[in-house]
Amino acid sequence: MMDVGRHPRIELLTYTEIEDISGFIGNFHVKVRKKAKFVVEKDCVTCNDCVPVCPVVTFDEFQNGLSSRKAIYIPFPQAVPSSYVIDINKCLSGTKPISCSRCLEACDKKCIDFDMKDEIVEFDAGTVVVATGQQVFDPSGLDEYGYSKYGNVVTSLELERLLSSDGPTGGLPRLSASSSASAPAATTRPRAAPTAATSAA
Repeated sequence: MMDVGRHPRIELLTYTEIEDISGFIGNFHVKVRKKAKFVVEKDCVTCNDCVPVCPVVTFDEFQNGLSSRKAIYIPFPQAVPSSYVIDINKCLSGTKPISCSRCLEACDKKCIDFDMKDEIVEFDAGTVVVATGQQVFDPSGLDEYGYSKYGNVVTSLELERLLSSDGPTGGLPRLSASSSASAPAATTRPRAAPTAATSAA
């Protein structure tokens, strides 16, 4: 990701959704919506002064809910560009900084902008790569594995976060033993093969 961000011939559009694609192979016209981050990324130096003063604590999607984050946050470690984003749906200010504005006051660089709006960007492209991804499998319905009952039964994705040095445990989970079994991550069958990694505390 960092190499892509530094490449002189690649324009990286983050926090962006496709609105429309028209044309044909070799001559596509693309319209995208760059969602407002409410932080001017070119001015943000990730000093972290804004995070401690934010009163909102919410679910951290990147850590699969194993830890929390503030309403102003960096989406994931080594994010490109390296700048904060305000989750405007969780922020007490919304788009009205009079309600809270603690991060605005804490930012010496004055790079927080609650007036920022979504931006429509249009460009031509020769090729479009469709990479849809998939939904994360929820094993809570598979009671035979004890995922909803035991705190030390985790999915393989949660285990990866627990073992990662930038995860909620700093790479030092309190596990004495672990085993894992894999199954199709996108399955919705009620009797799927095991999908959880278990740990004996």
